[in-house]
Amino acid sequence: MTRKAAWAGFSFWAAMLLSAAYRSELNITLLLTAIGLAVLCFGAFKKYRRQAVVCLVSFAVGIALNTAYTRFVYDKLSALDGQTVTINGYIKDLSQIDGNYDRVTVSGRIDGLPAEMSFVLPYDDYRYYDEITVTDTVSLLENGVKFDSGSYNYSKSVFLQGGYATGSAVLTGKSVNPLFRVIREYRDRLFTLIIDICPEREGAFLGAMLCGDKSELSPALKTKLYRSGLGHIFAVSGIHLVIAVTFFGAVAERLIKSRRISDGLILAEIWGFAVFAGLSVSVVRSAVMLTLTRSGHFFGRKTDGLNSLGLCVIILTAAKPYTAISPSFVLSFLAVLAIELVSLNKGDDEERKPERSLRVSSAVLFTTAPASAAFFGGVSVMSVLTNLFLVPLCTVSLQLSFAVLLTGGTSLVGRPLVKLAALPVRFVLFCADYLADIRYSYIFTAPNFVFWLVIVTSAVMTAVCVFQKNSRRYLLSVMAVIAVWCAAANITLWADDSVKITILPGGRKTAYVVSKQGSAVIFDVGAKGRLDGAVVRQLDSLGVTDISCAFISEQPALTASAYGEDFCFPPKTVFAESDPLTDDAENIIELGQGDIADLDMITVSPADNGYAVTEDGNSYIFGKGKVSINGEEVNISDERTALVLDGTTLRRQ
Repeated sequence: MTRKAAWAGFSFWAAMLLSAAYRSELNITLLLTAIGLAVLCFGAFKKYRRQAVVCLVSFAVGIALNTAYTRFVYDKLSALDGQTVTINGYIKDLSQIDGNYDRVTVSGRIDGLPAEMSFVLPYDDYRYYDEITVTDTVSLLENGVKFDSGSYNYSKSVFLQGGYATGSAVLTGKSVNPLFRVIREYRDRLFTLIIDICPEREGAFLGAMLCGDKSELSPALKTKLYRSGLGHIFAVSGIHLVIAVTFFGAVAERLIKSRRISDGLILAEIWGFAVFAGLSVSVVRSAVMLTLTRSGHFFGRKTDGLNSLGLCVIILTAAKPYTAISPSFVLSFLAVLAIELVSLNKGDDEERKPERSLRVSSAVLFTTAPASAAFFGGVSVMSVLTNLFLVPLCTVSLQLSFAVLLTGGTSLVGRPLVKLAALPVRFVLFCADYLADIRYSYIFTAPNFVFWLVIVTSAVMTAVCVFQKNSRRYLLSVMAVIAVWCAAANITLWADDSVKITILPGGRKTAYVVSKQGSAVIFDVGAKGRLDGAVVRQLDSLGVTDISCAFISEQPALTASAYGEDFCFPPKTVFAESDPLTDDAENIIELGQGDIADLDMITVSPADNGYAVTEDGNSYIFGKGKVSINGEEVNISDERTALVLDGTTLRRQ
């Protein structure tokens, strides 16, 4: 039996993935189903009996680990909701909120239970890996209007959070890992250097690629990069580590004759960069795989990509089972799996390199498309082209940035290298701006029909990318499926000509989105732009590619600038109840009492603390923390999730 580690690892991941996705509620059902399938395979396929046994055992172990973690860690930590606890550990991450407060992420133990959570604490001389004890009242992380914080952190095994400046912290004056501290602080200095040298978008992109710090990337730029298929390159991941190892390895192998010594240094560099990048899931996955690849000869074993990937799954999910549903882990795993499957096809050895690169890029698209549709509600079909033509330019910039890293980031050497690295990035960002504006570059999969179409066709096309020997048939298949995706998404969007009204509550701050066939109108009622992130999420889920106008009740110039900077498609016109009192707001039109804006979808006029909206015979008042439906007022200030207005019916999304 070959590739035992691959069979075991993939079955183990399937168990972890299904268990975590269903919150461990179907573990018994999943295990019984696996036993039934294993018995059927054992009896029907004599050649694969060993594989059936290995898969069943690995699946059962995965179910058992998930059940134990849920029972003895998750359930006990969840029971601490609303209690005052003390966590002893070290500072894993930190960021400054303002001059008075810091956000500190602490990894440690609460009453012997492993835990990780963030606290907002008064400013102090906090440093990475400092030993710290924090006492605070904690609460469960829950999904909100702005962000699905509960689901996102659940996959990272983070379940609790502290209050806002309500806790107390004590530093012991010791560091649990002085070396890691030096590496992380060095990363922060390099990031500051890059931003100082290139304060524009290029510097923000370079800083994100090299240091994993996306704080300088605007939401609009992030959206454009994702929609153009470049979202994976600005988040530090496996590809960055491969580039770093290639760059460092070429130097080490030239200077050092002994392979064992050079590989030892390369292994140290692998994990040094992993720490530098913040030990993200995708980077650690790549670090483990590269470690297995580089250390194989130490033990007289030949490395295998699928076996290494299977072992990575076991290593990365055994201690934290919920990692199996982390978006970064799933996408990284599927992308590497696609590359390995294509490389297994030895019949393609005679295929020209450009054709093979296109095959790999297409395989990655179709293998990751179902996960992208499930996690983000869309798929970038442009990734096939951007991976081929734009990612190589990003790797050139990355290699120049690594030179900055290795030379210590001094201004004398670093400044010209950073300036040089910014040149390819400038072209990449120019292309991303253009590609993101193409209507068919990003397929929204919110309609169920489109979602399942993407999943089914992706499974078929993955097999085509791996096994189809005829390049012409393969290319025609790829283009045909992408054309079907675009047609299905747009036909579904245009077939539904109903007006959708979504309410995004935030206490007394409220935002509304009225959409129809890919176009939307935004209402900001007292939110002053602070719900812009929630609005962006809603626009993506609705498949909106055009914002015809926005209505702003307070601080029009400031709020309009927030929507203009943070939106991939800013509003064409802004209506405000008061004069913006600034010459910079050229697209802001005053909409006073008694004025009516007659739009294609709705009619709008100012009302007390909000807007009066008429649509299909129904009248609404969009207010602060309350909405009126045909004269009946409903208080929504306590709601934590998005609401949908369906005629006279108000329901949670």
